[in-house]
Amino acid sequence: MEPDTMKSDRISNYLRNFANEIGIGAHKFETENLPKAFLDAQQHNKWFTKNNILTAMNYWADKLANKAEVELWLGKYAEPDSYSEKKILLILAGNIPAVGFHDVLCTLLSGHRAEIKLSSDDRFLIPWLLEKLSDIIPQWKNRYQFHDGLIKDFDAVIATGSNQSAKTFESYFSNKPRIIRHNRSSIAVIHSDDSNENLQQLANDVFLYFGLGCRNVTTILLPVNFDKQRLFDAFLPWSHLGQHNAFANNHDYYNGYFSLTNEELLDGGFYLLRKHAGIHAPLSVINFQEYSSDEQAIAFITANSNDIQCIVSSKNIVEGTVMPGQAQFPALGEYADGVDTMKFLLQQ
Repeated sequence: MEPDTMKSDRISNYLRNFANEIGIGAHKFETENLPKAFLDAQQHNKWFTKNNILTAMNYWADKLANKAEVELWLGKYAEPDSYSEKKILLILAGNIPAVGFHDVLCTLLSGHRAEIKLSSDDRFLIPWLLEKLSDIIPQWKNRYQFHDGLIKDFDAVIATGSNQSAKTFESYFSNKPRIIRHNRSSIAVIHSDDSNENLQQLANDVFLYFGLGCRNVTTILLPVNFDKQRLFDAFLPWSHLGQHNAFANNHDYYNGYFSLTNEELLDGGFYLLRKHAGIHAPLSVINFQEYSSDEQAIAFITANSNDIQCIVSSKNIVEGTVMPGQAQFPALGEYADGVDTMKFLLQQ
């Protein structure tokens, strides 16, 4: 493997050229329903709408075109004196478009071979991305392979799945270096002086990708006596989700289901605002809790930290908060579950 993989100007130029190819693909999809892989992804998965695919592709195009961000990301790591290629098994999620690509890119950048098990929900986008990337970096063409099932010949594993899957992975891969990820959700802390624009940006964190991502906000902490009508007004621009049959069916089902309980439930027309102390919420449902002090909000966050992916807040109430509207646009060096994937790979 070429030693320029991590830090030289060449890699940032390669990635910038790759970003350009992604951007071209996104533009064609917007105007011509091409490339075919994007159309196949849309037809295969009802949650992968054109807008959602475009959002994911444009994210990668924007991030990898930013030379300063790429160099800031990779510059944190000491480049090894020599590279020893290991086989890294990647078991990818498929809840939002191309969500597993970051793991694939980290594996290739760190000099390893990616043994990829795609999610059945996302079978088309990552192969297209890797085809374009390999056209730009030909030496990577033979450094990845797709597998239908689990393989036995590998050196380390990064696996993402449900809570139950994660338990199985921990047991099954107990003798291998590993990163195992389970279900997480994200929360938002609203402040009494948040602007309407803050709330409108928060709507993106709630509803982008139908709320299916681990970085989507599923629980909102509200100040006591906060005017919830402000939330309803801010969320209204996303009412088109109510025209999506599967999303609307979830809303109708849970509206009926929770009406049989004693929980406080407010109907936003296409979503439900439910007073509930948990972090996770069904599709189309947003949990909320009220807090009377920052200390109370921080205590809630601390108690649920193992289930929280990110925290959205206009104020830095705890370390690592992200501004409203930015939850689904993490920096390249912001890793799932706070576990540094690149560091893990460079240690193999």
